[in-house]
Amino acid sequence: MNEMKMDNDATVLGLFPTPVYTSEIPPELSTTCNYFDTVKQKEGDKIGEYGSHSENSYIMNEPECKELSDFILGHIKEYADKILKYDYDEYSFSQTWVSFKQPGQFHTIHSHPNSLISGVFFYGYVEEETPALTFHRPAGGISASYLQPKHQADRRESEYSWETFNISFQPGMLLLFPSYFMHSVPMNNTKYVRKSVSMNILPKGKIGDVDSLTELIFDKVV
Repeated sequence: MNEMKMDNDATVLGLFPTPVYTSEIPPELSTTCNYFDTVKQKEGDKIGEYGSHSENSYIMNEPECKELSDFILGHIKEYADKILKYDYDEYSFSQTWVSFKQPGQFHTIHSHPNSLISGVFFYGYVEEETPALTFHRPAGGISASYLQPKHQADRRESEYSWETFNISFQPGMLLLFPSYFMHSVPMNNTKYVRKSVSMNILPKGKIGDVDSLTELIFDKVV
């Protein structure tokens, strides 16, 4: 539990934090990114404000991605076991796809349904300090209120007053987060195509319980 001591000896408890896991894809696995640039984009989805994505939405199941897939699944297992404290022996990609954002394109706030863990890694090149992903405060608190209180100029010094948090584009960066965590993709204001691979993950085995009528069994992907 996160705790913060106040000057008056009071304590602030940071309850229910949302863990976002970050790591780096090793350079020796980056050659897989050359393959991503060759995949066919979904027809009718090459233009528009949201950008385009690969026709193949199981891209990490391809033989060309085997080493990269194993590497990422190892990080997923670490995140799920040690941070989220889930109790499963193995995890698998339910869907994975390549996303392309041309200059001027973006993606509005959303989450990933029918998934437990989601992730993204960035590849290619854009200008430094380009926002790549924006996380949004979970529903509740300030966001659920119609009141719009005035904040102090230094509000960013307190994470309890944040409404959003931006992740800058870094080639090779891997992000993992709970699938329910709301996020968006800021407008690409560079002259480069912003490239990423998105993924949804489920544990292999049973989720829920048959007696409570919540059972879901996930065994393998298509």
